[in-house]
Amino acid sequence: MLIRWLFGVVGILAGLHTAVEAVHPVEDKWSKLEGSLDEDALKLASAQELRYRLPSYIVPTHYKVSLDTQVHTGNRSYSGSVDIHLDIRQQTKTIYVHNRGLRITFNELYLSDSAANITLLETLRYTEDVEREFTIFAIRRAIAPAEYILRLDFEGQLRTDDDGFYMSSYRNENGTRRYLASTQFQAISARSAFPCLDEPALKATFSVEIKHHPSYHAISNMPIFAIAGDLDGNVISVFETTPPMSVYLLAFMVSDFLYTQNVEATQRVYARPNAVNQTQYALDAGILIMDAFDEYLGLPYSGFMPKVDQVGLTQFSAGAMENWGLCKYREEYLLYEPGVTTYRSQTTITTIIAHEYAHQWFGNVVTNKWWSYLWLNEGFATLYEFMATDMAYPERQYRDLFNVQVLQRVLITDADESTRPMTFSRGATFYAILSLFDGIAYSKAGSILQMFGQVLSPSVWQQMIRLYVERNVLGSVGTDEFIDAMEEVTDGMDLLPEDISAESFVTSWVEQAGFPVLELRRSYRGEIILTQDRFYANKIVTDDPTIWMIPYTILEQGDSLQTPLQWQWLSTKAVRIPNTTPDNEWVLANVNQTGFYRVNYDPSNWYMLIEALIEEPTSIPLHSRSQLVDDAFNLARSNRLDLEITLELMTYLRHEREYPPWEAANRALTYFYNRMRGQSDYVRYQIFVDTLIGDVLLTLNVTSVQPDERLLDKYLRQVISSWACRMEIESCLTDTRIALEREVNGEERVHPDVSEVVYCYGLRTATTNAFQYLYGKLEGSDNRAERTVLINALGCTNDTEQLEAYLLTAIGGELQVDFDMEERYYILSSVLASRAGVDALINFLTDNFSYVANTLGVSILNSLVQSIAARTNTPAEEQLLNALLQQLQPVLPASGIEAARSTVARNLAWPSTREGVLLSYFLERHSFQPA
Repeated sequence: MLIRWLFGVVGILAGLHTAVEAVHPVEDKWSKLEGSLDEDALKLASAQELRYRLPSYIVPTHYKVSLDTQVHTGNRSYSGSVDIHLDIRQQTKTIYVHNRGLRITFNELYLSDSAANITLLETLRYTEDVEREFTIFAIRRAIAPAEYILRLDFEGQLRTDDDGFYMSSYRNENGTRRYLASTQFQAISARSAFPCLDEPALKATFSVEIKHHPSYHAISNMPIFAIAGDLDGNVISVFETTPPMSVYLLAFMVSDFLYTQNVEATQRVYARPNAVNQTQYALDAGILIMDAFDEYLGLPYSGFMPKVDQVGLTQFSAGAMENWGLCKYREEYLLYEPGVTTYRSQTTITTIIAHEYAHQWFGNVVTNKWWSYLWLNEGFATLYEFMATDMAYPERQYRDLFNVQVLQRVLITDADESTRPMTFSRGATFYAILSLFDGIAYSKAGSILQMFGQVLSPSVWQQMIRLYVERNVLGSVGTDEFIDAMEEVTDGMDLLPEDISAESFVTSWVEQAGFPVLELRRSYRGEIILTQDRFYANKIVTDDPTIWMIPYTILEQGDSLQTPLQWQWLSTKAVRIPNTTPDNEWVLANVNQTGFYRVNYDPSNWYMLIEALIEEPTSIPLHSRSQLVDDAFNLARSNRLDLEITLELMTYLRHEREYPPWEAANRALTYFYNRMRGQSDYVRYQIFVDTLIGDVLLTLNVTSVQPDERLLDKYLRQVISSWACRMEIESCLTDTRIALEREVNGEERVHPDVSEVVYCYGLRTATTNAFQYLYGKLEGSDNRAERTVLINALGCTNDTEQLEAYLLTAIGGELQVDFDMEERYYILSSVLASRAGVDALINFLTDNFSYVANTLGVSILNSLVQSIAARTNTPAEEQLLNALLQQLQPVLPASGIEAARSTVARNLAWPSTREGVLLSYFLERHSFQPA
């Protein structure tokens, strides 16, 4: 499953944050978690996990599910029946079935013998355990181990929270609201659709039939076997039986959606009728990506399932979901409209399709046996969303996005003291399980798997994962099965040292929290001293007992970048190794950042690396350049490296022409920007940034795109042009204004690949008519991704009246678009792109905080307040925030108010901190001049 915050737009504001900061949806959590992860409650849930687990003697083998819905009328009521075929493996008088909110109206228990004869035994008494979500059936006389069928009739209500079996809607081309029913069962919400045994290891086959109005049609995991008319004028869609699979992968939908198809590839893409013309790209990409997986894994998808459908939904909190044969997505993660969809959205669409298709093997064919092993599902999907797209579209270089968009970002979050191991459980309740769908299960796991693959070599890794899938086909797995495959493939290959087994290698990374920093210190007398310690973002700990089995490579100055490097190992806290590198030449470890750790050097080696970067950047491999920037910044922030070394290293960027190092640099530049804005040295900081980007900016056209332009060059342009306009470089502001006004005047449309920068910064110096034009464009658009771009752009205006009017549209007013709740939050967040917008938001919340709290939720109000606090740098700004906090005291939790004040206190104190003083000294000493 691909998880994203329902209201997770703050990180993608076009005006303040560039493409490099936009969080890939895979890394986000579900909005349902917000405010629900009380630490004490999670500890209790973990301690009581077994109370919420099913007894092991009850094993489902088959479900026959029948449903009856009239969703076409907007009616939420539905009814159904389910025959659950059970393998009872010990004598018992009790049967447990999961049930969340369903009313059981009838039940019968049958004995099923080997000849497929069934014998009615009895109607059972039962009790409801609402807390544990069990219906517990009591049998009058104990039954012996055998095959049984539990037949249940039930009634339910379609949910409205995008979970379980839920109702959503859209507006057709006439503006009429149309309803549909769809499903989202991962992690444990199948039980809210029909009674079942809702644990991932309990695989069974499923036969589904759905009764619905003939103007609608139903789809499910499998193709339709037959459609029969009913006496009441409705029809019944009967589907073929699935292979054995986990119940959370069952899916169905009843709607009036249309589709695009490729009959030969047995793939279809569904969308609402007024958006079906945006489905062709997803169909083409799905075919290419599926072919890539078939060839790479050697186990064709068609050997398991006869078809795959993709569906774009207007309401789908999960982001995307890998249901076997029926993948579901939010519209903006599936639909592509030529001339409208940006390169960033196309990248997201492509990689998310690959993510869900990877799950067809890693998650569907082979499934985590319990949610503590979720990383075995999501880690593979995260890694191969980039690797499979790279195989399908090699010209786009998707593989080069992985480290900067996945690995480096999760290194930041995994440096927290509160981080967890990859293999980990918090219990068996809804929120406890869903809290595991985090950056550790996705991004860290994907990064660790990349490291495993590089250590084994790509060819051996391919053999290993083929064996891993083949050996566990239609089964459930944990870490042991993964290790077994690695041990078998590497046996006799001399890939791991004698003292490091596959088990010790794997478990050191998946069963321990955090990651190490590898300290490489040269004696300059023929030795290197290597040490490892756990890396924390906010402190240095040298006595932490944790030891990782660290594979590393070393590149020496003058070595060919094409020569394969030898893996070496650090399996103790420290070691001395011989080194023949001349004292005046650099060494580089963890080449191309293949290992999941940071690397620190002695100052002399750092300065030699800096000199090499300045003289000839390409003497250092591309991803190592990115790593050096990222590591240096984070090492300095944790006081492991002198900040001056980091800043000196960053001066090489004026010679850098590739995107990955600039993305790493962007995080550092943004951090310093957020601290420096409003300070006395801010102008010096502006000149410093101007100096870094000046030479690169001269090579770019801010407002146009060439037909043969590389994808990575598009990312680079957006990083550089965003900084140029943010630093108020006149040429950038002028070019974006002219491009925007040309579109406003009907002369030439802005290319979608530069629209985020052009609309945002062009609006700041354009006429009032430009704001009205963009708002009208938003009113006329039903493309979700385009609407987000326009919402963010409108928030970039610096005009106070426009900001005030725009914020009012989030709650109504003269200007009004049919915004949903998510978009209302997008509007409120979008104005954070400028200080003028922050001030406008403070004024808006002062008058309208009760609306935000009651309609969007207190957690959203708190999020906005924390965002304002993060942008409060001066005493005058603090005074404005304090006045707002005074107003919010009856609504906002005391912890939220205290957190905001603490953030502001840190911001105001920053100029006199070690970081602040060193940065100020560096800027003053160098007296940078823009290129």
